[in-house]
Amino acid sequence: MGFSGSFIVARAERPLTGLTAMRAADTAPLWWARDGEWQILQACPIADPDSSIISETRAPVLVCHVVDSDFVTVRAGSPDGLTWGCALSPEMARDYGIPGEWIGDAAEAGERAAAWAREAGLEPDPVALGAALVAECDPLAEDLVLALVHALGFRFRDGAELDVPAGSAG
Repeated sequence: MGFSGSFIVARAERPLTGLTAMRAADTAPLWWARDGEWQILQACPIADPDSSIISETRAPVLVCHVVDSDFVTVRAGSPDGLTWGCALSPEMARDYGIPGEWIGDAAEAGERAAAWAREAGLEPDPVALGAALVAECDPLAEDLVLALVHALGFRFRDGAELDVPAGSAG
């Protein structure tokens, strides 16, 4: 059995775990890294912060849900209303019975993802982005999340394992 949980990418001065939307999601933080004010947080179980996280951060937000380390559903939004979504490891997602409209078209998702990244002030790599959107997990879908955020232009460094409080989800 693999990892099932989420990666949340958002811009905030304080830790993402302190955001109201994240506290309401009732998850246990596992790992965290920064790229300037941008942060990525890995949490379990699957965290689904509501859309208020966009208004709370006043910045684009990316939420990736990993299912058993096999595939990832991706949803992104921005204050200007630009949204996009897809599934990473699309063939595996199909094997799980995920509807085609949730998986999306890689070319269309790539265009919208690149526009989203530019709105976030990033410089996406279109070749790496296209590759991340069609790649299958080998062996872990979590690696596809990291490939995606790198292709979008994030450079998260110095990640840290987070202590999970006793009795927390996970």
